[in-house]
Amino acid sequence: MRIALAGSGTLGAALLTALLDSQHEVVALLRNGRIATPFQRFVLPRLAGMFAPRSSLLGMGRSAKIPTLYIDAMDEQELAPLRRLEPDLILVGGFSVILKPPLLELPSIGCVNCHSSLLPKHRGPNPFSAAVLAGDTESGVTFHIMTEGIDSGDILMQKAFPLDETDTGGSVYKKASGIAGALVLDMLDAIERDGLCGTPQDESAATYDKRLRKKQLRLDWTRPAQELDRLVRACMPFSVARFDHLGRTVYVSRTSWDDEPAEAPPGTVVHATYPVRVATGRGHLVIKAAHTPNAFAWLWPRLYKNFRTGERLG
Repeated sequence: MRIALAGSGTLGAALLTALLDSQHEVVALLRNGRIATPFQRFVLPRLAGMFAPRSSLLGMGRSAKIPTLYIDAMDEQELAPLRRLEPDLILVGGFSVILKPPLLELPSIGCVNCHSSLLPKHRGPNPFSAAVLAGDTESGVTFHIMTEGIDSGDILMQKAFPLDETDTGGSVYKKASGIAGALVLDMLDAIERDGLCGTPQDESAATYDKRLRKKQLRLDWTRPAQELDRLVRACMPFSVARFDHLGRTVYVSRTSWDDEPAEAPPGTVVHATYPVRVATGRGHLVIKAAHTPNAFAWLWPRLYKNFRTGERLG
């Protein structure tokens, strides 16, 4: 098949790697056309292609001499170069632009999205962090037919993988990307064999997860320690959980937790030396890696500053 790939990051690179090592032809890479300046459109991609790692999406695209097209308005003028390439299928993976009907209807077969969750659970742009934050014991990859709805089309193929209490948003993304790359050719074979037909999603089980807002990144010490640990892990490495102390914001990147009854009010430091142990609404959060912003990132707490048991954190 002639395939146009709309992708980004590790997921897009995993899909492209599999496609380049197959009988399918990648006729174009689609990029976010909201990047408007001439420098960003024409100069930056060339510089990125020259200096990007060979295993990245840009690096592989440059090496394979695949044309890059920018998609935004999706009017006929913008889509004409893609139409001339006559793609059979548009494959999407980690693309930040919602496809409009003119683009959905352009390929002869249709459009397929690779979503990093077990749909219909965790639709939207934040499936990796959402799975960790929800305490899910598994996540997965779903290939589905694209419609005008967000991640709502019929399911073509799915594969699950387990999660544990060490997973972060980043590790879930990495696992999903690896499975997507291993599964995509089987999915394309199924389309060639059976056509573009899938199983409708169960709308009653659907959930949608937005990206975490800044206020959601703050540690609420009244919550159970297990939930706070999930928030820290869910954020990494896309953002960082945080709290306030002595007029500074402290960014927390690694924690553990226990369920021992807290005898102090939530937010109270019960162990002041490394690793700092803080009472929560249920149990204790153990802070193993944190820093405060400055000209340089300073480790928190600093070794040379007095830090006392019984202090309250914001």
